[in-house]
Amino acid sequence: MTAPAHTRHATRPSKRQLIIETAERLFAEHGYDATSTARIATEAGVPSGLVFYHFATKLDLLLAVVQERPAPSEVLRSTARGRTVRRRLRAIVARMAEELEHDRAARIIVFREAQGRPEIASRAAELFAEATETVACVLAGAEDVVADPARVQAAAELVVSRVFLDTVALGPLGQAETATNRHAAMIDLIAESLTDGVSAHE
Repeated sequence: MTAPAHTRHATRPSKRQLIIETAERLFAEHGYDATSTARIATEAGVPSGLVFYHFATKLDLLLAVVQERPAPSEVLRSTARGRTVRRRLRAIVARMAEELEHDRAARIIVFREAQGRPEIASRAAELFAEATETVACVLAGAEDVVADPARVQAAAELVVSRVFLDTVALGPLGQAETATNRHAAMIDLIAESLTDGVSAHE
């Protein structure tokens, strides 16, 4: 299993990974177009030629920054411990907030570069679809859910979209408790919808 973004390279990253991590930071701070491979190499402390040894083009490096992320399914399925929809929703929102906080640079890059780069837009769509499918599966497994699959899927799309867009529009969600409080009304609305109002208020 792939380790979380904030821990998987905690000890001595490879030269390739060091280049990716440096590129991620610089792309987020200055933008893709304004960041040269020479600067990436300098700040990574590697020869310029090593960048192109690992990545044929700068675009390939950008794609590696975006694509080599932990799969949403790996970090969201661990939230499926609660028995009720409401408890699972709280766990999902808290975990998404935590992961988005640690992956803030990659999130900025995806949001900015997807506008004019089909490859990035396509990857963003894949990540959204995977996260939505995972959230739908987690919600469908709650013991008190009575909604049909279409409604569960719509609820999952709402959760993923809302939490991600809030991090873009409002900045970091901060602590997990802050995130769940910010989204308390949405959590209650979805819980009531998926349980036809019979879910326990926890």
